Amino acid sequence: MNKNNFPFKKRENPMDVRATTAEEEDVPVRVKYTATMERELRKRVKIAAIKRGIVFSQYIEEAVIEKLDREGF
Repeated sequence: MNKNNFPFKKRENPMDVRATTAEEEDVPVRVKYTATMERELRKRVKIAAIKRGIVFSQYIEEAVIEKLDREGF
């Protein structure tokens, strides 16, 4: 069916376009990544993150930053 002949108007998603505030502009852009690890290591990391009250990805990010700092990068 031709787009021009479609009888209904497509609704716009209000979540697609939103105004940014000055605070949001200062937040660095985050990139999604995927990593694999041993199942038992993942369990240990999840438990450690929960005990600290943070999410898994934040725990991993902090660990990576700490290691990079230790190694001088």
